Amino acid sequence: MERLVFRAAILGAILSGPVHAQDLVFQFTNPSFGGNTFASSHLLSLADIQNQHTEKEKSASRATSSQSDLFVRQLQSRLLSSLSSGLSEVITGAQPGDTDTIVIGDQQIFYERSLENIRVQITNLLDGSSTEIVLPVVEGAEAIN
Repeated sequence: MERLVFRAAILGAILSGPVHAQDLVFQFTNPSFGGNTFASSHLLSLADIQNQHTEKEKSASRATSSQSDLFVRQLQSRLLSSLSSGLSEVITGAQPGDTDTIVIGDQQIFYERSLENIRVQITNLLDGSSTEIVLPVVEGAEAIN
């Protein structure tokens, strides 16, 4: 039995021949980053398949949206647009030196008009975050020319 194992080991060493190896080198797969340019069509087809999957999910969620939901969103959008137009007229129509604070729902809008600019500060009353907008005052057609 020992001779059989010994012969198998010698036969394996003779038949295996020389072994060659090389260093492992990192290469990008994506051709946009220097990878193999012939892989671009394959990568694009994989991306298209993934995009089709997300489009099916989006279309399914749109289908569950009813007509009443759509109507409510459109009505809310128009009311907010009308409200912002009214506020814009009040703020830009104010005289220099005027200030006021307007509270709408969870938003507090403070404006102050000086000779040079209009400063509007919008504060979220729930979390205290605020946004400040400073606009230059433009009077009539003479100021535009």
